[in-house]
Amino acid sequence: MYDKPDEEKSILEKMRYWLREESDMQWLSIGVFFMIIIAGAFFFDHTDVIPGWVQSEVNDQGTLIDIDWNNDGTYALAIFLDLEEGNKILKSWDDENGWKVIKSNSEPNAVDYAGFQWFIGTNDGIEVISDSNDESIYPAINWIDNSSSKRIVDISSISGISGFIITQSTEGSSVHYFDFNDGEVSVGTSPPSTSDGENEGHVELTQVEMISSQRALVIGSSSMNINPTNALTIGSLYDVSASEAESPNLQLIHSKAGVDLSQIIGLNEDYWGEEYVAAVVGPTDCLIISLEGIVSNLCQEGGSSVVIDSYGAIWVSSSKNSLEFSKIVPEKDNNGDVSYISKNLQLPENYEINSRLAKNSGDEVHFYGTNDGGDEVRGTLDPSASKSVLRSLDMLGQLVVFIIAISVFGATAWQFYDNRGRSSW
Repeated sequence: MYDKPDEEKSILEKMRYWLREESDMQWLSIGVFFMIIIAGAFFFDHTDVIPGWVQSEVNDQGTLIDIDWNNDGTYALAIFLDLEEGNKILKSWDDENGWKVIKSNSEPNAVDYAGFQWFIGTNDGIEVISDSNDESIYPAINWIDNSSSKRIVDISSISGISGFIITQSTEGSSVHYFDFNDGEVSVGTSPPSTSDGENEGHVELTQVEMISSQRALVIGSSSMNINPTNALTIGSLYDVSASEAESPNLQLIHSKAGVDLSQIIGLNEDYWGEEYVAAVVGPTDCLIISLEGIVSNLCQEGGSSVVIDSYGAIWVSSSKNSLEFSKIVPEKDNNGDVSYISKNLQLPENYEINSRLAKNSGDEVHFYGTNDGGDEVRGTLDPSASKSVLRSLDMLGQLVVFIIAISVFGATAWQFYDNRGRSSW
């Protein structure tokens, strides 16, 4: 009971009474305190769950081969493999029409959005399309080596005027530079073969990504027959630059036996400065490339796909666990030097994805792959969710911890204040 039961107590007087050591209602303050502790522990246990993740099945369109979005994420061009017919289909997507088939002149292999139009690498050269057309066209372009055209397995451009392509023929893989201002595709440069002295391993180039106006990184793969029953895979990474000569310059900057590399992304200079230009992942590799072409480790384990969001953070999907991701955030010091921190995150339960490709779509990032049941799925991540208290358990957990700290400090301070003069001090 209160010291003065006939008088109505204010909230402040009630709190003071409850916090007194001899209070009959001390259990209430203790109970509230422990409830806050338990709530804080719950949020701490869930701070590694990725907020803003939405996932859906996309089996009805077929197996996605490649896709690219325009800058605001309102229009996409994609290549799907029709499992029944066994051929590749070019499709576009927008909010109004959804998916629709786009007519291409030859079977498509790769797409790339470059400022105002899409480039399509096909079995018979380069095609282009804008988001207002329903079919692609061949641009007027000349192959310097006098070929009519070649099979293109990948294409990359920044300006929409010039870029790099990878061609594949019976003679092997080559990388070319093209420029629509000149209307020409350069002579190709082939990578040197890997060899153990006896067995030649011809390098197959698989992916190209431009990192500046006349520079790109290229992924390659080869195998070396160590013995008749064992072929060793060698994954390689090349730094390629356009040249005034007839073919691009190509330099090997990374090579590793065992597995192939998977995906390259260029880094945003606003967040990563001028020191770092790209990130590359593979099943056992997670690499960052400097302006000088020096290769360093970016995170501990490898990845199956990689993308950079609109806040400059790099997201890497795990190649070993379908629920794990790594988020790598750049930090600039007062001198403008960039360092980075990596955090391991988890997808919500039952939202697993074995991602094989990741792309930007406006302010969102998309991951494409399969779930553990083999169904084609797309995961959509809103990076801004991690900055919202209402959507992020991480942010909410930090708020709860702050409340706990203030509560403990306030209760302790009040106890000292209320008992002043009673102590033997």
